[in-house]
Amino acid sequence: MAIWHIFSNGTRADIPFNTDADKTFAWNSVALCAHGSNVVVLVATVNDTHLHTLVTGDAESAECDRVLLQTRLQRFFPEDNISLACEIVEGRENILSKFMYVYRNCLDFYRKLPGEYPWGSGNIYFSEKRHFYEGERIGLLPVRMQREVFKTKKDLPDEWMLDKSGRILPESFIDYASVEQMFGSVRAFIAFLYVRKEDEARMKQDVQHVYLEQRKIQDLRRIANTYCKNLCGHSLKTSPLEVRLKAATRMLKEGLSGRTPSLAKALLLTPEDLRLLV
Repeated sequence: MAIWHIFSNGTRADIPFNTDADKTFAWNSVALCAHGSNVVVLVATVNDTHLHTLVTGDAESAECDRVLLQTRLQRFFPEDNISLACEIVEGRENILSKFMYVYRNCLDFYRKLPGEYPWGSGNIYFSEKRHFYEGERIGLLPVRMQREVFKTKKDLPDEWMLDKSGRILPESFIDYASVEQMFGSVRAFIAFLYVRKEDEARMKQDVQHVYLEQRKIQDLRRIANTYCKNLCGHSLKTSPLEVRLKAATRMLKEGLSGRTPSLAKALLLTPEDLRLLV
């Protein structure tokens, strides 16, 4: 299974997850949407301004998770224009580095260890003591209370546990066993935990670049979807190649984009397709 980094904008000035209740809702949403899209969470962090998750699954499931989570957050925080990006992470070194980037993300504003941050993965990796005893099983809650706490009508795993604040415990939905297998040892985990400042700064820049690029692709795809519906009555995904090429030609003529990889990705084309356009 591939590994995907799903995240929101880390440079925004406003604070969508301002209160503890807001962060708890976003944290629980990470769990609920992952469960609903058949991906498995390896690590997650919800900060005041943004969130990060690393999940495993196929491309379709990862995109489903991104869309479900974005839609749920937009519905609950309608004034904050929250959008998410999704990138594949490949190569063991990159995977472990990106894992630690997400795990350590709270350190931008939190002065204790990442494992102590309430809306992160906690001390569940390479730990002899889990926290299940501290929570209450979701299955023991009346259905009406479940819907009130989690703002959903969908069934939740009975075995999941939540604490007194209503936060789903990370042990309930985060696959810490797979993470331990990836690192191989506590020593390797600790080695990756201490990242050089310049490496962390570079990774932040790379993540922000990916976010902006994917936001650009999503915006172009939204425009192309409208054009395709006007041309043939079908959405972008179900439109034939010639219709998508017509939409690309129109977008180029209107100056909405250049002949870039972003435009090709947005219209489900190849760069070679764009080069053939007049």
